[in-house]
Amino acid sequence: MAARPNFLFLMTDQQRADHLGCAGHPVLRTPHLDALAASGIHCTRAYVTNPLCMPSRSTLYTGLTPRGHGVRTNGIDLDPRIPTCTEALRRAGYRTHSVGKIHLRVYGLPTGVSEEDVDPADFPEARDLWRSGRLTDLPSPYYGLETADFTGGHGGGIYGHYLQWLRAEHPGAARLLHPSAGQPPRSGAEQAWTMALPADLHYNTWCADRTIAFLESAATDARNGRPFVAWCSFPDPHHPYCPPRPWDRAYALDDVPPPIRRAGELDDLAPHFRQVFAEGLPTSGRVAPTNIPDEQLREITALTYGMVSFVDEQVGRVLAALERLGLRENTVVVFLADHGEMLGDHWLLNKGPFHFDGILRVPLIWSWPGRFPAGVRSDALVSLLDVAPTILDLAGVQVPEGTVPPEPEAAAMLPPWPGQVLTSLLDGRVTSVQPAVVVENDEDYLGLRLRTVVTDRHQLTVYPGQPYGELFDTEDDPGQLHNLWSQPQYAGLRHDLQALLLDRLVLTDNRLPRRLTHA
Repeated sequence: MAARPNFLFLMTDQQRADHLGCAGHPVLRTPHLDALAASGIHCTRAYVTNPLCMPSRSTLYTGLTPRGHGVRTNGIDLDPRIPTCTEALRRAGYRTHSVGKIHLRVYGLPTGVSEEDVDPADFPEARDLWRSGRLTDLPSPYYGLETADFTGGHGGGIYGHYLQWLRAEHPGAARLLHPSAGQPPRSGAEQAWTMALPADLHYNTWCADRTIAFLESAATDARNGRPFVAWCSFPDPHHPYCPPRPWDRAYALDDVPPPIRRAGELDDLAPHFRQVFAEGLPTSGRVAPTNIPDEQLREITALTYGMVSFVDEQVGRVLAALERLGLRENTVVVFLADHGEMLGDHWLLNKGPFHFDGILRVPLIWSWPGRFPAGVRSDALVSLLDVAPTILDLAGVQVPEGTVPPEPEAAAMLPPWPGQVLTSLLDGRVTSVQPAVVVENDEDYLGLRLRTVVTDRHQLTVYPGQPYGELFDTEDDPGQLHNLWSQPQYAGLRHDLQALLLDRLVLTDNRLPRRLTHA
């Protein structure tokens, strides 16, 4: 029997699908990720299940949709009773470890509750509890992770094990994380500066260092039959936009392409788009208006490019260590992000209740030498919902179903998780696995609930109970600049896509717990 593969996940936060050299970006340089794509399968049409951190990451761990695992938006804990793919792998004998961002539990404390009134065990990722020293570690196992080198937050707000290390090993250096110690932006752009902390002390470098240390510690066991799962989750390029030198000047402002947008576009979209642009809304992505000067937007984008290239360099270090340790041939390497970033497209910034490619499509690369073909660009529709069942299939580990009767009550019982197993796509046996994918987004405290279906050619977003929506022909209008929802000649297409959306919502609903008996 062939040895079970190791898994190395290289993850970024808030990186767009087109922010890779291998995706054809005209400016960005990502040589190490380009090389990874050349060694495997680059899924160019990978979509999130929700364009926010916590719901998306919860899907990766549980194999469930946001409505299935309950993390409908940021600020909701993932119920630790829900089975995870990492726990299934741990129970199957895998050594499981995380480095960097996890974000399955809230960063803040409940509104109106003081730090003194909470039990730290109830808020294991809470910023205030880590900064005060009431928390110094995560429980074990943590959603199936045996061990973790944890970071929470971004930029000057970073905390967790990284900040403990920085304070202990480099006294006084922590102050260099903050904007007051750095160089302000040339344009006055919001949430932007050159971080004064040297790159070799930066949390991206630390994440790579800790991942390499884990690989070194796991290498002997992996060669002797105990495989590993390593999640290396970089906090960048999520805002604030604050790379250290030299990455802050890696890209000239004049080289930044203009955002994808057109005059009058907001007139054809749902009302909250103009409100976000002109007034601001307290969404899970940002609060301030997105109406910022173009010169500031160019600098924000150039700094984002620098952050992406900085992460790419660290990815190269991790992959080099995997090769050096002789682990590459039996390790499935996956590169992905939890969601994207608008960066001025459609007059928007950051993320929120707006379903455009900038935040819905993410990088997804799979590489396993000798098992997956090299240099393949696949335009098959895939979802982050498909990652967890694919991992378990490649590992030969059953999906955790809970209590299951020895004899199934019904022969037509569906698979336990709703995502597609991508193995046949990854090894080249098929070129497509599903006709459509679904994205959901609940900012229900604002009265906004979005549901989107994406097909090979079209994308439809509905706002239940509202007469408006979005319909794009992504073949004729790849920039998604012309909303066809209200045009009479597309009424039939809109109806068909609404019916397809209903089908996909039902098909991706929960299939657990299993039926135990007839009644």
